[in-house]
Amino acid sequence: MIEAEVHRQLRAFLRSSGDRRWPHHLTLARLVARALRLQRGCLLQVTQRAVLHHRYGLSYLLPLLLYPEPALLVVPQERLTRLLHQKIPELLTFLAVAKPIQHSQYPQPAFEGVLVMSLEDWCRHTTVYPNVVTIIDGIEALPQIAQQQMTCTITTSDWEHLKLALPGAVDAIRQVYAQLVQHLLQRPHNPYGDYLLTPTEQQPLLELLNQWPQGLPPQWSQLREYLNRSDTAIWGRRHPTVGYFTLQGHPLNLRPYFQGIWSQAPFVLIGSGPETDPPLAYVQQELGIPPQTTIKFAGDRHSEAITLSIAEDLPLPNTPEFAPAVLRRLYDLIGTIGHRRAVILVSDVPLREQLATQLAALYGSRVQVETPNLDTNTILVTGETFWLRHGAQLPCPALFVLTTLPLPSPEKAVVSARIEWHKQQKQDWFRQYLLPECLTVLDRALAPVRQDETLVAILDRRLTERSYGREILQSLSPYNRVSDRAQSPR
Repeated sequence: MIEAEVHRQLRAFLRSSGDRRWPHHLTLARLVARALRLQRGCLLQVTQRAVLHHRYGLSYLLPLLLYPEPALLVVPQERLTRLLHQKIPELLTFLAVAKPIQHSQYPQPAFEGVLVMSLEDWCRHTTVYPNVVTIIDGIEALPQIAQQQMTCTITTSDWEHLKLALPGAVDAIRQVYAQLVQHLLQRPHNPYGDYLLTPTEQQPLLELLNQWPQGLPPQWSQLREYLNRSDTAIWGRRHPTVGYFTLQGHPLNLRPYFQGIWSQAPFVLIGSGPETDPPLAYVQQELGIPPQTTIKFAGDRHSEAITLSIAEDLPLPNTPEFAPAVLRRLYDLIGTIGHRRAVILVSDVPLREQLATQLAALYGSRVQVETPNLDTNTILVTGETFWLRHGAQLPCPALFVLTTLPLPSPEKAVVSARIEWHKQQKQDWFRQYLLPECLTVLDRALAPVRQDETLVAILDRRLTERSYGREILQSLSPYNRVSDRAQSPR
């Protein structure tokens, strides 16, 4: 059987290469080999720390190269070059096999060997080959990639294109545009810069587009489709200094787009996620993945445990006393690390700006806001988006602070729309949306600092006072908790 051959060859390769950084190679490889032989799907969860260093890729590449039938491999774009030009050639040389490897941005009607596609290209075409095993690595990124690709954006030039396409409706187009400008400019300031359109505000635009469904440019046809659905979000981003705005829209519910494909072919889905039961439950919910064999590969408690401090004596977030109390605690924490590097992650935009200004008043040029160029003593103040994009490439700090739990803010248009959609479905919008998103962000944010020398401080006492705090603490595992007063990292 292929499982035995994979086990033998993988042990030989690990001995020759001296690779001992991930303890689960043999187990994952046998599971993938079995899925290939039986053409039966499964769902495999690894830790985010393993993803950062892509330590487990060997475990599915080797079975693929020994498998005699065609197979499709889908990986995130950022891993593609190293996989094609380093990992696969290295394994082919070791195994001494001649296996055709094809890389394509587009689906191929037929192929031999292994067809490799990026996750982004696969999502764009949702390629399915019946009776061909498809291995998707990075399945946790698919919901975000899908929403980005499905997002429809209407700019000022698109309004001009609409006028050219519908010369008989120019006056009506101008009137609808003026109404939207008025609605958006009258809204109170939103720190995130986006404003959800109400059904009443959407109605004139919907009526306009429904009058001429055949002659619409592609962007407008897509927007018309979204306006006619109840499970989409439509929002505007205003640019008041220049007097114009952009419209955007995308689906809130991805299940109708994906749930039908999982039964058309055997899929081996590999991804990372927080410590939840069942593994990758949120990804399965979002993509409509049916129940199947699911295996979780836990992190190494010795190498991935964080030193965790939880502040239990600070005021609650969103109270006037919170910001001054957080600032005082930050002074204490920064004092414990001396002139070493610190990262302060602040989800709330106004609070981030306030803390950055007040810290700079004391620490001067040590304080930087969302810059990848860090000195040994830099105090980096950042939001989630920047840290999740760049944190893995930055030097590990001595101190990592989360001022609040990264629960999505209802002030964001998409978050507000998603909450309202869950309410309409009579679903628990907190436990089915806000909490899983929070756990996912925490898992990704902490992965780069899962080293013993980093002190992780969470300054949000809801972690110990709210009923959901236990679930969040469980998702942070492995960790070693220390006193909630400032501790000096080892």
